[in-house]
Amino acid sequence: GNDTMKRTLKNNASTAGASAVAASSAATEICIGTLTGVSSTTLAHPLDTIKTRLQLGVGGSTTMSGCIIHTLRTDGPQALYRGLHAPVVSSGLSCGLTFYAKALWSRLLKKKMGYKESERGSIPLVGLAGALTGASVAPIVIPTDLVKVRCQGSMASQSTLQCAMHILRSDGLNGFTKGSTAGMLQLVTQWAVLFGGYEFMMDRMSSADGTRPGSLATLVAGSAVGVASWTLGMPFDITKTKQQMDPKLNPTFTRTVRSIIQTQGVQGFYRGFSAVTARAMVSNASFFWFYEQISKIAKRMQ
Repeated sequence: GNDTMKRTLKNNASTAGASAVAASSAATEICIGTLTGVSSTTLAHPLDTIKTRLQLGVGGSTTMSGCIIHTLRTDGPQALYRGLHAPVVSSGLSCGLTFYAKALWSRLLKKKMGYKESERGSIPLVGLAGALTGASVAPIVIPTDLVKVRCQGSMASQSTLQCAMHILRSDGLNGFTKGSTAGMLQLVTQWAVLFGGYEFMMDRMSSADGTRPGSLATLVAGSAVGVASWTLGMPFDITKTKQQMDPKLNPTFTRTVRSIIQTQGVQGFYRGFSAVTARAMVSNASFFWFYEQISKIAKRMQ
């Protein structure tokens, strides 16, 4: 009986050890994600403001440079950082949760598909984990995005909190769910492409013995998948932005899509594409670079 007891204790200890490791790795993933999100969002926010203003046609300019000049002239440089609080808080939270959700979904899918815990799994597996991750963070990302869009698109300079309170007063909690179909489609598409595409490109650039390439490759892969994910996700993004800015005019996903096609043609979905691509390159290159760097530091600290 003594042996069985020892074995049970040993098994319990190892499960406790495993769950402690899992918990610490979850905490690590959340911290890494949060730092990554905050850093890359702050860097890319001015380009994000230009993207939103171009999509909403603020100031009537249709080019990226025209929009920057108009914004600087009428509102000054601080306008480029308008509405920064919402996305910084949300990208901190959502990137922390994104990495955590991705770790969870990856673990689950690897188990189902017979991969070892330490293996990465196939590219489709990584892509699927990315898609499920996008769906998991949607309930946080979509409402904070709505507040950000209202802030950036309004001529009045309001704080993020004033903006959120205004939406709450006029539409109730339901007001924060506008554009959620488009938002969900966008997140699922983009995270699948980002995670799957990034690993695919890093594979292509790895040396024969499987050594992972350095910082330059990370920046190249990050900006390439950033552009790819936005090329696919942009029609959803514009639809969502329009629904969030003016839900009365654009009540449903299909009606908004139809009205964009009728008024602007298919190219209406790619309004402000240069601002979007510029932002995608900056934010995703820095996103994956910060992620790789912070992960390295975290590994050293363990």
